Amino acid sequence: MADPLILPLELCTDPALVGGKAAGLGRLMTHGFRVPPGLCLTTAAYRNTLQTAGLDLSAQWMRLQRAPELARSPLLEECRRAVASVPLPQTLLTLLESELNKLERLARAESEAMTGVRWAVRSSAFDEDTAKATFGGLYHTALGMSRDSLAAAILDCWTSLWTPAVLAYRSRMVKARRAPAMAVIIQPLLFPRAAGVAYSRHPVTGQGDQVVINAVLGLAEPLMAGQVTPDHYVVEVGSPPSPPRLLQRQLAAKTSATVATGAGLVVQPLPETDQNKPVLEDREALALAGLVKDVERAFGKPVDVEWAIDGSGIWLLQARPIPARGESAGSLLCETIVWSRANFRETLPDLPSPLTLSFVQEFMENNILRHYREAGCLIPPGLSSIRVLRGRPYINVTLFQSLMAQLGGDPQLVTEQMGGEVLPSPPASRRLPWWRLIRAGLRLQWKISRAPGQAPARFAELKQQGTALVEGRLDDLTERELLDRRRDLIHRLQERDLTFAIVAGVSQALSVLGLSLGRRTKDWRSLLNDATQGFGGIVSANQIFQLMDLAEAASGEPSSRTFLLAEPWAPETFRTTLAGTKFLRAFDEFLAEYGHRAVGESDGMSPRFAETPEYVLGIVRSHLQNPARSSETLRREQEATRQAALAGIRRAFGWRWHEWAWFRWWHRSLGRYLELREANRHHLMYVTAGFRRLALLLGSKLATRGVVEHRDDLFFLMPDEIEVIVAEAPGGEKKDWKRLVAERRAERERNAGEAPPDTVIWRLGAVPSIRDEVGEPGLLRGMPISAGYVEGPVRLVLSPEDMKKVQRGDILVAPVIDPGMAPLFGLAAGLVVEMGGTLSHGAIIAREYGLPAVANVRGATRLLKDGERVAVDASGGEIRRLELG
Repeated sequence: MADPLILPLELCTDPALVGGKAAGLGRLMTHGFRVPPGLCLTTAAYRNTLQTAGLDLSAQWMRLQRAPELARSPLLEECRRAVASVPLPQTLLTLLESELNKLERLARAESEAMTGVRWAVRSSAFDEDTAKATFGGLYHTALGMSRDSLAAAILDCWTSLWTPAVLAYRSRMVKARRAPAMAVIIQPLLFPRAAGVAYSRHPVTGQGDQVVINAVLGLAEPLMAGQVTPDHYVVEVGSPPSPPRLLQRQLAAKTSATVATGAGLVVQPLPETDQNKPVLEDREALALAGLVKDVERAFGKPVDVEWAIDGSGIWLLQARPIPARGESAGSLLCETIVWSRANFRETLPDLPSPLTLSFVQEFMENNILRHYREAGCLIPPGLSSIRVLRGRPYINVTLFQSLMAQLGGDPQLVTEQMGGEVLPSPPASRRLPWWRLIRAGLRLQWKISRAPGQAPARFAELKQQGTALVEGRLDDLTERELLDRRRDLIHRLQERDLTFAIVAGVSQALSVLGLSLGRRTKDWRSLLNDATQGFGGIVSANQIFQLMDLAEAASGEPSSRTFLLAEPWAPETFRTTLAGTKFLRAFDEFLAEYGHRAVGESDGMSPRFAETPEYVLGIVRSHLQNPARSSETLRREQEATRQAALAGIRRAFGWRWHEWAWFRWWHRSLGRYLELREANRHHLMYVTAGFRRLALLLGSKLATRGVVEHRDDLFFLMPDEIEVIVAEAPGGEKKDWKRLVAERRAERERNAGEAPPDTVIWRLGAVPSIRDEVGEPGLLRGMPISAGYVEGPVRLVLSPEDMKKVQRGDILVAPVIDPGMAPLFGLAAGLVVEMGGTLSHGAIIAREYGLPAVANVRGATRLLKDGERVAVDASGGEIRRLELG
C-alpha cells in the first residue's frame, strides 16, 4: 500500500513519513494538549514529486557525500535550484485544496481567532527534533501565507533541506545513510497576543526544577530569527504540593511587535506606555511553566516547547526533546552569565542605530557562531550571543568562554584578549571528546591557514563593492532596486567573510606564544608586547604616520602652515584657501585611502571622514601646534624596541634553540594575522560606507513621498519594516512610520541620558548587576599592552566632542579605543583603556605606535578626573595618581 501524500496532524506518528516536527505535534494531540488543527504533506509527497520531475535524490546525496568540502556549496546550490523549479503535480494540488477547505472549516469551529485567511507553513524533516539532533533554526518557516502562495512556500521548505549549514550539522550530528526527505506542516495562522519558547529544564545550568520562558508580544517569528530580545522568566517548579515560584523576570525594551492580520504579517509599533510592560503576567508564566512540565512528563524526557497565547488560552506549536547531553546546554554549566560592551564599543557609537543593531545580531549569528557550530561546539538552545540594554549591545562573554573551553583552550583568554569583566571562576564547560577535538582542530586550522591566501582578492573585492556604491550613479534606482542591492551585498558579505578565520589566527598565535614564553620568563607579557611593535603593515598605525607626514608637509609650505595655525580658524574654507598646494594634494590622497573610516565606523549612521574632513584637519593642526618626533624617528624607535625585546626573548630561551625557532615561527604568524585583522576591518568599512550611501538614498526617496521626515530616519527602522514600506501598495492602508521613528528617536534620547554599566553580571535568581571596583587608594591596575613609563594630565575621551580637546602630551583615558580615534595617538603621551584587551584595536595600534598603554583598567573613566595628573607604568600595568603641580 502506497504511503499517503497528506495526513491530518492528529494521525502523524511516524517521523520517517511526517518528519520529527509533525510527529511531535501528533504526540501532543494524542495526550490532549491544545494544538492548532493542521495537515502534513508527507515525505512521500516530497519524494514522489521530485522523482516524477526526474530528480534522483539518492544520486545527488551520494555526490555530496563523496565531494570534497570546497565542491559541496556549488552542488548544494544546484540541488536547491532544481528543487525550486519543480512544479507540484495537479493531483497533489487538488488533494491539498480539498484538505485545506476541510481544515479551514474545522479551524473556524475551534476558535474565532483562526479565520483560515492566512496560513503557517513549517518544515518537518524526517530526522529533525530528535533526542540526538534538533536542526533548530536551520529549516524554513513561512507565516502569513495566502492560499495562492502555499505552493511556493512548500517548495521553499523542500529547498531548505539542501543548504551548507544543514549539511554541516547533519554530517556532525546524524550518520545518515540515505538521502534526507522533507515533510511540510500547514496550519491556520494564529493571531496571538504573546508567543515564545519555554524549556522544561534550565538550558544553561541544566537544572531540572527550573523552567525558562522567553516571551515576546505578537508572533514569535522575530524571536526565532534572533532579531529581538525577549522577556525572560525563570520559574521554579518543585514537587507537589509545593507551588511553582517565579525566580526571575527580566524585561526587555520593546518598540514593536509582529502581529498577524488578514493581509499577512505586520510590524506594529508599540505605544510608549506598553514598551516596558511585561509580556506575561506572573500567573501566566506560572501556568505556562506547569504546562511545559506536563509535556515533559508526557514525553518522558526534557523538552523545549514553542507556544502562543490568544484570547482562548495557550496553544502549543511545537515540542521536541532537549537534545542528549552531547548537544545540550549542559556543556555550559554555570549560574552566572557576563555580558560586556567592550568588544562593540570599539567600532560602534555609544548608541548604535536600530538598523545597525539588527545587522550586528545577524552578523554574530552568521559570521561568528556559525563557524563554532561547524567545528562541533555546542551552543545551548535559547542562549543569545547578544542582548540590547538601554539601546546598547552587549556580547555574551560567558558563551564565548564556554566555546573556548570546549575547544580545549583557556576561558580566561577570552576576557584577556577581548577585554571586560574577569570572573574568578569561568564556566565549567566540558571539553569535546578527543575525536571531535581533532576534527574541530583540523577544520579551524584549515580556515585559518587559507585566510592569508584568500585575503588579497577578498579585500580588493570589498573595496570595489563599497567604492562602486559610494561613487556610482545610483540616484535613478527604484526603492526596490536599492533594497535588493543592500540584500545582495549582505549575502555576499556573509558568504565570503574572513573575519572569523583571521581573528582565530591572531588568537591562536597569541595563545601559543604566551604558553611557550610564559614557561621561560615572568616578564613575558611586556616582552611579547614590545616584540610586536613595528611590524609595518598595520593599517591604522600607517594612518597615524601619514598624518604626521601631512603635518611635516604643511610645516614646510608657508601658505598651508599659515592656514592651519590661523586664529580664529575657519576649517570649512580649506578647499578654496589651499587650492593648488602640495598639502591639499597630499590631504586628498589621505582621504582617498582613509576617507571611508569614521568614529563609531561600524554604524552606517556615522558620517565618514570624507564627509567631515575638518575633523582630520584638526588633528593635523594639533600636530603643527605641538611639534614632536617625525614619523621616521618613531619608526626607528619602534624597530629598536622590537629588536631589544626579541633579544631578551632569545636570552630567555637560552640553549633551547628549538623553542626559539618555534617562537619565531609563531611570532611571524602573529604579525601576519595582526596585519590581516586591521586590513580586514579597513576594507569592511568600504562596504559599510556603501551601506550608508544606499540607506541615505533610500531614505531620501521615502522622505520625498512623505513616509519619513528625513533621510537618516531610515536608520531608525528595522529591515523587515523597510521591506513592508517598500512593498506598500499606492493608495493602500499605511502605517504611521513617522510616529514610529519619532518614538525611537525619543527613546534614543532617553537612553543617551542614562549610563548603563559596561559589564552586566546576570546571576540566577538575582537582578543584573555590575561588580564594584576594588583596589588600592590612588592606584588602578590593568593589563600591560605597550611598555613604557609616562606622566601627564588625564584627558577623558567619552564622546567625539572630547576628541577635539586632546593636546600634545595628554594621557588618553577612554572606555575603549575606536579605530576612528587612531589619529589622536600621534598627540598622546600615554593610553589607559577601561575595557580593551590584548587583541582590541586600541591595543594593536598602541603597540604598533609604541605608545605606553594599559588596558582593561576597570573603573578608569569613573575614577580618573579630566585634567588630573597621573603616572602610567605600562610595564607593570599600574596607573597612579600624582599630586597636582
